[in-house]
Amino acid sequence: MQCESCHAEIPGGKIVCPNCSTLQRYNVRDFDNTAKMQSLMKQIIAEQSDRIVDKERFFAIIYDYSFGLEDECALVIKAVKGGILDDILAAENKKKCFDESRKKMMKTLSFSKPQAEFILAVFGHLFGFAYQSPLMIVEDDKKEEEEKEKSTRKAPPEHKIFKKFDSFKYKLSKNITVKDGFTKLDGYCFDGFSIARNINLPSTLKVIGEYAFSDCKRIEQIEIPENVIKIEKGAFNACLALKQIKLPKGLLDIGDNTFLCCTSLEGVRVPDTVSSIGENAFSGCRSIKWLVIPANVKFIDSKAFAYCPELTVYCHEGSYIHKYCMQNEIKYVTSPLGTQLPDEVGVED
Repeated sequence: MQCESCHAEIPGGKIVCPNCSTLQRYNVRDFDNTAKMQSLMKQIIAEQSDRIVDKERFFAIIYDYSFGLEDECALVIKAVKGGILDDILAAENKKKCFDESRKKMMKTLSFSKPQAEFILAVFGHLFGFAYQSPLMIVEDDKKEEEEKEKSTRKAPPEHKIFKKFDSFKYKLSKNITVKDGFTKLDGYCFDGFSIARNINLPSTLKVIGEYAFSDCKRIEQIEIPENVIKIEKGAFNACLALKQIKLPKGLLDIGDNTFLCCTSLEGVRVPDTVSSIGENAFSGCRSIKWLVIPANVKFIDSKAFAYCPELTVYCHEGSYIHKYCMQNEIKYVTSPLGTQLPDEVGVED
């Protein structure tokens, strides 16, 4: 194995480079994405530290970054909620703390041993503590295992991305159809397509990239496939004619600027799976009259609903959203906690 920093050879089974002392990423048994999650957590701290105001916002940001790593993300959040991160941060003796945290996760949080080792490997790397899991997969062992299973195991399919150059042929089209098989729309792929009126998306789609439909001035409605779990920031920014949109049930968050200045938008039902609503998400939606927001939403940016003079929020009594509306002087209608919120709201003249 070579060092990720200086490319020096590292003896098998070691996680610290003998040449430059850089801590190496590694995978844990049953968790082939451990190294990816280690890198992801460091990236979050590096890029989003100023936005992590509390744990709920931290969770929302993790979900924002974790496309393709949803199971690993859920384990990290469960560990944080269980106090593991707080224990590690407070501990002076990290080795002893990691041993105690392993026991706590397995006994109190019902983690399996590989799950607990995955968490310790991720948190250890995050804080620069050279924790070497007994379930660490040594590169040579991994290659041998892959060769052994090669004949019976198929590699997971790569994500098929609809890129900006794929969209050029639709630049002057009113009707756009993205063929089945694509799993992601690249960022800005339909940005500024001012002639487009109807857009048909494939059922295979999972991610809509940032500003993908920004400034599509004539689109009045768009049907988002149910498999979509991530809509990146600004995806529908300045879609001036957009009146109706139904968000998919598996969507994880509504990011920054998602519907910024959608001046014709009338109302949106936020899915139960959404945990956060970002900065300027609905800002400038001057025609919006209603939003239905479930209790699972635990973070809403202070500017999420700026310049929405007609807005009424439908939410559960006593929820975070209810308190947010009271604090920000937003009109609201509450339902008792545990009851079903409406899918949409009729507007009286």
